[in-house]
Amino acid sequence: MGSELEGMIGMTDDSGRSSGAELYSGSVPGTGKLTVGFTSNLADSNSKKLRVIELFLVLGVALAPALLGSLLHFLNGLSPRSESEISLRLVFATIYEVLSLGVLGYVLFRQGRSLRAIGLSCRWRDVPVSVGLAVMSYLAFYLAYLVLYYVHFFATGQLLKLWDGARTILGSRPSIALIVFIILNPWFEELIVRAYTMKEITFLLGKPWLAVAISVGIQSSYHLYQGIPNAILLGVGFTVFAMYYVKSGRIFPVILAHFYADALSILYLFLPHR
Repeated sequence: MGSELEGMIGMTDDSGRSSGAELYSGSVPGTGKLTVGFTSNLADSNSKKLRVIELFLVLGVALAPALLGSLLHFLNGLSPRSESEISLRLVFATIYEVLSLGVLGYVLFRQGRSLRAIGLSCRWRDVPVSVGLAVMSYLAFYLAYLVLYYVHFFATGQLLKLWDGARTILGSRPSIALIVFIILNPWFEELIVRAYTMKEITFLLGKPWLAVAISVGIQSSYHLYQGIPNAILLGVGFTVFAMYYVKSGRIFPVILAHFYADALSILYLFLPHR
């Protein structure tokens, strides 16, 4: 038989459709021994249709509760919570984000990819880059705030009031649950909503600018509980992150910059003010 495959038999299910696996038989070169095995149709498993389904799966699992909760809080407001309830919610949120990252990891594994494929790798120079990125994001946020402030003032004659309900969801004092959540959350948001989503949108539609818009739109929408002005301003900062990612293809500096922003916000929240 030589080293050539003797035959290739397509496997079908009861309905006659191809199962995506094929049976092959052949001989090992130089031995004459017969081998039998299965080969997968990788082109089919990584088809665009399946990638779309998996994109919706990851985003649905990861973000559906946050989007729904944000909308309900935007419409009805945030009700006061006890410190124990806040801590319990933070624990549940942390567990949910870990599970969501697990779903992302499984989908990438099934596709024959890894987190490196969506831009996750670490370099020492990522630290100074992330600091610069955080500064640029804050400057964009502040400039957008000035524009929004004066537009609102000239349009209504009233001062713009931003959201100040952070203690309602984070508590009135630091806790272990909060610290763990603040460390994990940038990984959750940036790996799923930024890196994975933007990579998939670019792959499926070939339009990086649309990937930026969709990523920023999703991320801003689940911050809507903070009010429309805050969601808009955060969206401006997220746009800086998204533009850096679409240019560099690297997500670790974005994760660090996001962490800096969250950590500084928490420090400001709990430090005493005169």
